[in-house]
Amino acid sequence: MKKIITYTLVLISILGFGVYKVFAEETTTETTSEETSTANNTYSYTDYDDLVDQIFQDVYDDIYQDVYDDIYSDIMEEITQETYNQIYSEIELQLYDSFESPEIINDAIQNRIYDVVDIANKSVLGIEAYSGEDGVALGSGVVYKHDVELGKYYIITNNHVIENADNFKIRFEDETSVDAALLHVDVDTDIALLSFSDEGLEDIIVSELGNSTALKKGDIILASGHPTGFSFYGSITFGVVAGIDRFVEGETITFIQHDAAINSGNSGGPIYNLSGQVVGINVLKYVTEEIEGMGFSIPIDTVKDIIADYETNN
Repeated sequence: MKKIITYTLVLISILGFGVYKVFAEETTTETTSEETSTANNTYSYTDYDDLVDQIFQDVYDDIYQDVYDDIYSDIMEEITQETYNQIYSEIELQLYDSFESPEIINDAIQNRIYDVVDIANKSVLGIEAYSGEDGVALGSGVVYKHDVELGKYYIITNNHVIENADNFKIRFEDETSVDAALLHVDVDTDIALLSFSDEGLEDIIVSELGNSTALKKGDIILASGHPTGFSFYGSITFGVVAGIDRFVEGETITFIQHDAAINSGNSGGPIYNLSGQVVGINVLKYVTEEIEGMGFSIPIDTVKDIIADYETNN
């Protein structure tokens, strides 16, 4: 009784960090019945070729053993060694051909990162602060509200970005800008709120403010902003939460510590979780040249309290 064996491979990457879960569906068809079984294997690999080699070996062993068992008793004694080697080579060649370009599907984590980037690209804008005609500072800010009736967007940034200035602008990637109005500052937390007109602006997205108390060490975060000014407008960096409730000497609040790369110009920009929610506002002034990979962010729950107080009193 002969069996026809078909392997269908679907590769799904887990976290994208070198471990793939492979589902190999083996369908065995006989003359009188049909049955399907599924086997799951997890592969740890160093590179793409290593992954393919491991999968190939597992599938090859299964196929070769089935073919060998099936034909051995019937024809093995009737064929020459040369014919046997030819059959062996053909099986091997077919398997290599089938693994020449396996399709590896983007994992869920990568797709969620793309979604966050789409939000950040249209929500994280540049902040320009001037004293008269003189520039004072450049920074980043994230749009958190759109009042359609008033025709205004509202944006969060750092107080140290706009302090000592009396003229403010929102800068876009195409190098255009619009005037902004300073609404509120909280010096203790280094937060400032501004607004600007929505007239003629159609591609801005409001970022949802998340829950920073739900953060845990090891959570993946993405930082968005404009490092070193606007030459690198809209940069995205990747990291994890390195610590929560961190005290910084001389400050009155606690901070989120993370290792996403941030530089001058990122001040006031957000950190996002993988759900696309803002969970913190970067405060670059707490990072020095002597510190490697230690960014600090104001927890978004603290910022939401400041926003609520402002809206209650205005």
